Amino acid sequence: MRGVHSALAVPGVRVGQRRAFRHLGRAVGARAPPATEKSALIQQQVRVTAVVVAHNGASYLPQTLAALTQQTRPVDVYLGVDTGSSDGSADLLRTQLPAGAPVASASGRAGFGAAVRVGLAELPKHAGEDSAAQEWLWLLHDDSAPAPDALEELLLAVETAPSVTIAGCKQVDWENPRRLVDVGLTVSRWAERLTMIDLDELDQGQYNGRSDFFAVNSAGMLVRRDVFDQLGGFDSALPGTGDDLDLCWRNRLAGHRVVVVPTATVRHATRSSDHTTAKAARKAQIHLRLKHAAWWKVPFLWIGALLGGLYSFLASVVAKDPMHGLRQLGATLVALFRPVGYFASRRQAAKTRKTSRGIVRPLTVPQREVWAYRRSLAESLRPELAAGVLGDGSGTDAGSGDQPTGGSDDFAALAAPARTWVGTGLVVAAVVLAIVSVVGMFDFFGAPALVGGGLLPVSASVAEIWHNASSWWISLGSGLPGHGDPFGYVLAVLALLGLGNGSAAVVTLVMLAMPLAAAGAWFAAGALTQRRGLRFWAAIFWASVPVFQVALGTGRLGALVAHLLIPWAVLGLLRATGSAVQRVDANRPLLALETVHKPGINGNPSWTAAAAGGLCLAGITASAPALLPVAVVFVVILVLSLGRRAKTVWWSLVPPLALALPMVIAGLDDPRSLLGDPGLPLAFNAAPLWQQLMGFPLAFGPADGLAGAVVLEHLAQAPWALAYALVAAVPMLALAVVGAIGGDGAARARLLWLGAFLTLAASYGSSLLATAVAPGAVVTPFTGPFVSVSMFLLLAAALIAGNRMQRGMDSWDRSRNGLRRTVAVTAVVLLGLGPVVGLAHWLVPQFTGYTASTEARTLTDFGTQMSIEPGADRTLPATAADRGTGPEQARALVLTAGTGGTVTAAVMHGSGTTLDQLSTSYAARSLEGPLVEASVGDDDEADAELRSTVAVIVAGTGVDPRPALVRLGVDFVVLQESDTAAELLAGRIDAVPGLTSVGRTDAGWLWRVVGTAGDDGTEAGALTARVRLVDANGALLQTVPSGWTAAEAEISAGDSGRRLILAERKDPGWTATLNGQRLEASEDGWAQAFEVPAAAGTVKIGYASPWSPWIGILQVLAIGLTVLLAIPIPARRRFTPRRIDHIKTTGTDASTAELQRAAFEDPDDDATAALAGKGQQR
Repeated sequence: MRGVHSALAVPGVRVGQRRAFRHLGRAVGARAPPATEKSALIQQQVRVTAVVVAHNGASYLPQTLAALTQQTRPVDVYLGVDTGSSDGSADLLRTQLPAGAPVASASGRAGFGAAVRVGLAELPKHAGEDSAAQEWLWLLHDDSAPAPDALEELLLAVETAPSVTIAGCKQVDWENPRRLVDVGLTVSRWAERLTMIDLDELDQGQYNGRSDFFAVNSAGMLVRRDVFDQLGGFDSALPGTGDDLDLCWRNRLAGHRVVVVPTATVRHATRSSDHTTAKAARKAQIHLRLKHAAWWKVPFLWIGALLGGLYSFLASVVAKDPMHGLRQLGATLVALFRPVGYFASRRQAAKTRKTSRGIVRPLTVPQREVWAYRRSLAESLRPELAAGVLGDGSGTDAGSGDQPTGGSDDFAALAAPARTWVGTGLVVAAVVLAIVSVVGMFDFFGAPALVGGGLLPVSASVAEIWHNASSWWISLGSGLPGHGDPFGYVLAVLALLGLGNGSAAVVTLVMLAMPLAAAGAWFAAGALTQRRGLRFWAAIFWASVPVFQVALGTGRLGALVAHLLIPWAVLGLLRATGSAVQRVDANRPLLALETVHKPGINGNPSWTAAAAGGLCLAGITASAPALLPVAVVFVVILVLSLGRRAKTVWWSLVPPLALALPMVIAGLDDPRSLLGDPGLPLAFNAAPLWQQLMGFPLAFGPADGLAGAVVLEHLAQAPWALAYALVAAVPMLALAVVGAIGGDGAARARLLWLGAFLTLAASYGSSLLATAVAPGAVVTPFTGPFVSVSMFLLLAAALIAGNRMQRGMDSWDRSRNGLRRTVAVTAVVLLGLGPVVGLAHWLVPQFTGYTASTEARTLTDFGTQMSIEPGADRTLPATAADRGTGPEQARALVLTAGTGGTVTAAVMHGSGTTLDQLSTSYAARSLEGPLVEASVGDDDEADAELRSTVAVIVAGTGVDPRPALVRLGVDFVVLQESDTAAELLAGRIDAVPGLTSVGRTDAGWLWRVVGTAGDDGTEAGALTARVRLVDANGALLQTVPSGWTAAEAEISAGDSGRRLILAERKDPGWTATLNGQRLEASEDGWAQAFEVPAAAGTVKIGYASPWSPWIGILQVLAIGLTVLLAIPIPARRRFTPRRIDHIKTTGTDASTAELQRAAFEDPDDDATAALAGKGQQR
């Protein structure tokens, strides 16, 4: 069907003839027509069909269609295709195209190529003099308006060079035609779509010499119809970005040329669609790479694309734009795992390929130039507005709210510089609390380790601490399958900070705990208020709350670490949701345009803060595992209540869940172990909820007196305990209530109250779950971490109220200055009295001692009495420790005499049981029954043998305990010093057969197991070890050198029936090989054993879990990515991969402020695509 021409159309006149007509009327000698124009006079007539594809382009179509119908060389046939527009684009095509022009409809999901195919199906092919060989297709987007002479210039280029079958236009910006978008397209060796146009490059004719190019943009592309049909049109596997590259690529391989015509320009808005996102560009790049490569290169390119996707993801994480990287990685995987699609495309391309693939190589960009181009783009990214140095006291402060006086606007408010440094309050608080700590814990100076309460020394090396934390075999007693506690990673970090000495690092941490607590609270308070007085009060309050003193005094290191990290986690969550208050520095005020979209404030989420908060949450939940469910629920509440502002918060759960995952897998059979506290199990009496709300984890009687408060007891026997609690907590709680009632920040305060109530409810629930067995008691999770969380959340609500009240007082007029001072003094007294009393109650008894309760009066210390003391950095005597850390890995049986003739016993490894060796799974192994009604169950075989062996030793009946000690791997017996009962017991042990006294040591009495006996009762004269090689009769042949878990040694040839016996519980995870051949597993009672053939060779023993490698990789990825994301970078470097992806294909850029907004407003699409008029070009 022939299109209808406009009134100015001159059918039958060719382009070259019209060019010649322009010179009529000029002086003959003025200009001789060039040879190309003369040759054009004999060119055949051409027929041009313009195809306009529209999708919701109503704002651009009128100008595009007007430009199309006003061409100096009129179009012959007009064709419109609408792809499911909802803005009236189809009506515009019908009304503004020339009368009679067909308008086809395509699916809304159809890409550009599919739409062109649908439109061309509406047009019949012509025969005779109007054959298809003379027909050309001019393809236009709805947002691409050609210059009036664009078609004429394109036709001139193709008529003068018959080998050219595709010609394209110079693309300029729709709004600013002076700015270049592209002048032809090219690719790198990895099939990246590149314009090679610098950022904001202006059109100065610098590219007007370009002609043959790798590809041209589909907007304004002129393609010969017969070639288009022979090539099969656009590849259906590329619905958007990359379809023009592919068509030009195949055109080249078919033996034709592609040229760009710089004199033909098109204004292009480069709008975005689902087919033109960065994700679509990545899919197209991989598709093109695999489609046009030689078959033998495909596997290598496949692997390279996968590695490139991973690199892109890591680069985006570093640039604080993980969602972009995740989408790019997802696009990579989608493109790689659709082999049917690209193999079909390869077959289609092979049908039309007539030349070597290498013919296009000279038109691609060398990789060095690509790298240089990327570096140039990274360096030219539009820098963000710098902070204005206005408020230095000598200039003006544009942000001041003061109004000029005198009816003149020639005056601006002078900026007053700050009189003191903003961190002065922190320094004062830290110094005061450091003095209190030094005075109260002076005895800890120089201590190699701290013991008592829940504390033990830490292993001597970071490697051993890490092994205990990551091992799937618990090296306590006779061993147990399970995973090390996540708290071991916290201890490893402390040991690294202590230059490898974990015990010394714990001593330092305890002594600096008060200043560190104050620092955390001070920084967190800065996200809620800029009032220095409130921040100072928050710092002192947080370092003096009773729950913190209880954790410090009882040696609950997990609860102590959790208390120190809670403020940092809250700070991270506040900034992750953009809820922090804007920091204002009078000496350097930030310009409004700089801070509007700054992450962490003004509702702008922050990935860096979410990652940092997640690392803190990981430390908290590792130190107090019972808080993990609370953290998960609270983050879910944040996501549901804050909507888009909380889109980064989910990352804060990645580190804690990654750390807890192996414990969850190992504890599926006994979930109660997942909630246990790290450290030695300590029995306690949980406080009722109303006391926990006031900051007290341990119960006290309201009518009790205060231990250590001798003066108060002499004054009156009043309920001093209740009075202390009211003074310490009520002012803060009252302020927190005010914060939630109404006004600015009330919604945040109510959310904090909800979190506090949720935490206290979890505390009550945890008190019903037994998680460990302590001497004489069943232990539940400690209430301290729950109380710490609820207290800080309420402290944050109080800071919101205090900030609001101070702003209200600032607005009072001068006549009310007296009232203002009165209110301020009263608030200072009430709020400051609690921390002062709390610190005094903790410090004074360190000198006066704790007054004991009497029959007439119960005195309480709230559990803050110091039960920790300096100790040695090992538990065992040096002789036993040497054997325990040597190749034999021999154990020591440690006995402790208790009251009433009781004796507790433990089999210790190495130099003694350490804090990092302790395991919640091991502590919960004796519990059985329902979770809420647990009881202590019967001993297993290993514990039963240990119990009977101890009974034999302490009874002094003359029974030989050596066979059992050999099976337990025990080489020494230690009796710890306690009282006269221990001395009496030592006398009885001296008479036990097979035990020879070494003497009294710094760790207690020591006996060595000598002349170990065989089953026949004769002394073999050899020592025991963790791993033994025995003959068929059980006689010791050889001790096998062993490490912490694995063992490897050479064994000599021997008789058949030999066995390797481990002093470890039997478990399917144990494996052993001899010369690489797996040995048959057996058992020796409760102990793991292996059958050994008569041959000599190298024997290797180890323990492995099928989950170990996969969980390890997952943890490394989760923690590693979080650390990368948490490292701050300059603001101008944020979103760098996204911006470069956008610029290298379109030549346009968006500021980080725009990207920050778009990244969280349009999560389902590319963030850049959400910007009006700044989508990625296709």
